[in-house]
Amino acid sequence: MVHEDYKEMLPALALSALDAEEAQALNQHLAECHECRRELAGWEGTAASLSLSASPAEPSPQVRTRIMNAVSSDKGASAGEASRVVPFPQSRRASLMSFGRVGAIAAAVLCLVLILWIIVLWQQNRALRRDMDDLMSEYRLVQQEAQRWNEFASILSSPGAKVTPLRGSGPAAGASAQFVYDGSGNAMLMASGLPPVPAGREYQLWFIVGQNPPIPSGTFAPDNIGRGDLTAQIPDRALNSAVFAVTLEPAGGSTAPTSAIYLRSSL
Repeated sequence: MVHEDYKEMLPALALSALDAEEAQALNQHLAECHECRRELAGWEGTAASLSLSASPAEPSPQVRTRIMNAVSSDKGASAGEASRVVPFPQSRRASLMSFGRVGAIAAAVLCLVLILWIIVLWQQNRALRRDMDDLMSEYRLVQQEAQRWNEFASILSSPGAKVTPLRGSGPAAGASAQFVYDGSGNAMLMASGLPPVPAGREYQLWFIVGQNPPIPSGTFAPDNIGRGDLTAQIPDRALNSAVFAVTLEPAGGSTAPTSAIYLRSSL
């Protein structure tokens, strides 16, 4: 998350409305950001004032009269004894004070509702951002896939183009690939079903001509579902009589194969 994301989380933290993971992330940011600590203090002050603003209101005139009547009719008073209870005058000032307290309570409730509304909007905004990020990731994958097939189709439409299938063997028995190349040696390999590569390793393409040592080509790493592709240039001596093979090599490639063959074409 960026700084603005953390700032949007401050009202929720002041009201203890964040989940544990979000609160932990924000607290780590607060340890390093003086601006956010200062703004959080302001939100916490607002929350504290809301909790204290709803002070008890005075009883209404009707309730006050009932209490006074109950006191004046105390059984302990003698029949002829004058009442010593002095009724409170119901002045206009008292009515205005009661109205003011009600207004303060209403304002505090309204402020709290606004804060909760901001928190709901912030959470909805975060959810929309996550959905947008997911859509953008899917869109990039679709673009990459379309680009791969466009390159493949471009070579396939060239004069003298050929397509050779490669079949998996050994650790990659379920893998397969298509190798397309034209008369100029422009080539592209598109593989699927390959096992994940360990750290520091990549797949490497080889051209095998007769009993000669394999000719090394480029390297590639598959994605998380085993798909990989590689553009290459076939040497002239391998253009019409080579076997195409793929092995697992150190990252960057080797000058000679160091592992078993994962993919191989027929003669």
